Amino acid sequence: MWAQSAWENRVAISSSFTSIPRFLKHVTESTNMRCLTPESALAGDCDFLAANLYARSIFGEDALGQVSIERQADGKIGGFIRIRSETQGIALSLGDKITLKQRG
Repeated sequence: MWAQSAWENRVAISSSFTSIPRFLKHVTESTNMRCLTPESALAGDCDFLAANLYARSIFGEDALGQVSIERQADGKIGGFIRIRSETQGIALSLGDKITLKQRG
């Protein structure tokens, strides 16, 4: 599905969150995306995370997300979230939503 999606939006993350699992939960709740990465892979406390997200719009369009974040030296979360979809509107609107909500 990743290769079939024509549009990509790369969102830079610079958040005041200090907990990587809490940040991921915040992103999934604020975007209504589902985390496809198994819970067992997300367990524990570490300084980096790579996870895959998925959502389907009310119009039946798919959106995929790839989260690549790390805890920086100052304790805050930084990294990128790449969003891919078949249409530009969904990729841009999800990216805007993440940008607005990343501060908590």
